[in-house]
Amino acid sequence: MSENVEDKRAEEQGYLARVKHRLKRGLMTLSSNIYYRSPLKIKILVPVFVITLSVIGILAWLSLTSLHTTIAGIYEQRARSVANVVSKSLQEKAYILYYSDQLEHDINTLMTRYDSIVGITVSGVTGRGLRVVASTDSSLIGKILSQEAQGTLLALRDVRVRQVRVGGEAYLRADYPLFMDADLVGVVSVDMSLAEQQRYVNHLSLELGLASVIGFLVLGFLIYGIVSLIVTRPILRLAAAAESVSQRNYGVQVSTGPVRQAGLKVRDEMARFIDVFNLMIKVIGSREQALRDVVMLDEETGTYTFSYFQRLLDQELKKGARYGHPTSVLIVDISPGEGASEEDKKRLLQATANLLIAKLRSVDPVFRVSEQRFVALLPETPLAGAQVASRRLSDQVANLNAEMGLDFTISVRAGGWSGQEAPSLKDILSSIQPAGEDDPG
Repeated sequence: MSENVEDKRAEEQGYLARVKHRLKRGLMTLSSNIYYRSPLKIKILVPVFVITLSVIGILAWLSLTSLHTTIAGIYEQRARSVANVVSKSLQEKAYILYYSDQLEHDINTLMTRYDSIVGITVSGVTGRGLRVVASTDSSLIGKILSQEAQGTLLALRDVRVRQVRVGGEAYLRADYPLFMDADLVGVVSVDMSLAEQQRYVNHLSLELGLASVIGFLVLGFLIYGIVSLIVTRPILRLAAAAESVSQRNYGVQVSTGPVRQAGLKVRDEMARFIDVFNLMIKVIGSREQALRDVVMLDEETGTYTFSYFQRLLDQELKKGARYGHPTSVLIVDISPGEGASEEDKKRLLQATANLLIAKLRSVDPVFRVSEQRFVALLPETPLAGAQVASRRLSDQVANLNAEMGLDFTISVRAGGWSGQEAPSLKDILSSIQPAGEDDPG
């Protein structure tokens, strides 16, 4: 029995672990899609509008709550005033404790005078308690009020205003006590319709909602415009310049904004960053030009040339033979799709070179050995390590395909040898550079 319980518990734990793993993978996929698929403008626009909507929503809610309270107070005060007028009008006639045609006539007159009044009930104190002596509802006349209602009304010393629901409709009821000398002799209950109040609230709520929407849009776009001007535009300019630099165009310069006055100290971090970025482009461009002058760099891709590969490979082979270090290479072949233009082929070459430089170690130089082939030299790396690097690069091809939007294939294969069993330099070079092709650099 205990084994079955443990097995069931283990099964439940395994199920929970799988669910947790799936949720984690789902969240990672979602965050990856949001981060990489959405441009910077959307990343800024969405939080700005969410924050703006929250602020405007809170202010609108506070305003609407205050509006409801204020209007309710106004109508409550009106109910008190109407109840006071009605009570004085009846009290002056001195016929509180009995019913007469004159009392009914006076009630109908008051109903006609005040459109918001939907009902008036006059209750008088008798030996049996409070009894309805007059009412716009003829079915109530002559009835004794319930003990609960009598207990509430007999304790009145001032006007009481409350909301009541009769027949599914809400009313504002004002109970006004009538005194003769110091004794309570009756209560006048005036029911006022809340329809007018509700219409007024709905009208003001609609206007407030419309104003909130307009305020949300104006404030949102205003904040977005400011953030875009200060942050987004400089970053987009930097991104465009960085893309040009990745294509070996070092003549770009990023504008810092308004013309800087002489002697003005720069405190803006973005402007300082742009200055450093422009200086970095100049330094990189000048150094790459110097390397090109000694024919070490391929002008089109920025990778090293095949002739420089021969020199480095010869050095690594000699070091491997002396110290027993292994040496490996990665051979990367590019096959553009049919119909690819020369411009697309050039972009593909540059993007592949950038991928190799970015994903390999800084000690693994990349060389262009033919029109559509790169080689990476992996010093002191066994063949197994080169195969791991080959698989990692192959996994990155899908990202490059999605980024470029072109039809192409890239194959990556690894080769390696130990220090004591390395083939000759001539054999390695002949296997790496296809027959009949010269160094493109």
